[in-house]
Amino acid sequence: MLADLKEMYGEVSEEDVKNKLGKPIIDYNQGTVSYCEQTFDYWHLFEFEFLDDQFETLKCFSVNG
Repeated sequence: MLADLKEMYGEVSEEDVKNKLGKPIIDYNQGTVSYCEQTFDYWHLFEFEFLDDQFETLKCFSVNG
């Protein structure tokens, strides 16, 4: 996810991501995490899929909006 955000917004640190993502919405049934209140640009929705309950295997980061 960090590499994708750097491609979109330039130099972004892990600390920037922690501060700007906002509160996650976790849907265990769908296996997704969504960030609807991110402050990178205020209009996109960020989402990724997870493959395990520990969130160690993430895939399909997407930006919608």
